[in-house]
Amino acid sequence: MSIELLIQIATLIGVAVAAGSLIIGVIAYKRQINAQLFIEYTKRYEQIMSQFPDSAIYWRLDSAKHIPQESRELSEAMLKYLNLCSEEFYLQNKRYLSKNIWSIWEDELKKTLANDLYRREWPKLKSEFSSYPAFSDYVEAIQRS
Repeated sequence: MSIELLIQIATLIGVAVAAGSLIIGVIAYKRQINAQLFIEYTKRYEQIMSQFPDSAIYWRLDSAKHIPQESRELSEAMLKYLNLCSEEFYLQNKRYLSKNIWSIWEDELKKTLANDLYRREWPKLKSEFSSYPAFSDYVEAIQRS
């Protein structure tokens, strides 16, 4: 075997190792970013849920009770939740989220947006999302099903 052939083989192996390392690095980076997004959005979700009136929290736990009365506090908390959902929806559409994270969030989102309280409030809050018609269409599709 000639020296030139050994150099070519060593170069090829070096390039393959570098490419493999780059791929592994990108995968690890994407996982880390998704974990950070998950943690941050979970914190925001908890903050928003803590702003809901007690009657809405109790109703959520036992939806056989009467829907909470309309109030500014309730509408503001629901608007914050919907804004969070629209951001999650955007991140998913731009493929910034892993499918696993989105499936967790989307299951909860669908359940929430389809409930009677959000069906009642959506017509009042919909105009806040006029700049994002894809999200409005998504909410309405969930509420129709």
